[in-house]
Amino acid sequence: MTYFVLFLGLCFVLGGLAVASNTSLYSGEVGFMLAFLAGCGWLLSLGVSFMSLVLFMVYLGGMSVDYVYSLSLVADPSQRLGGIGCYGV
Repeated sequence: MTYFVLFLGLCFVLGGLAVASNTSLYSGEVGFMLAFLAGCGWLLSLGVSFMSLVLFMVYLGGMSVDYVYSLSLVADPSQRLGGIGCYGV
């Protein structure tokens, strides 16, 4: 169990480093998900299962969907701005 907790701590740190030094928006999201899942596992190992479940539900239900939607808007090279026929570069 001690090695598992140390592994989760390592995943949390590596996920944070991936977010801080991301080369693209998508790799930042992958690092954020890694750190998030390691944090939930860490809370589960401490016996705080309800808080881990709430964190999991709130993140996957809201924040991750909004972040991925924002990424898809930013990554689209020819999106329409405001419905006025003006295209982004």
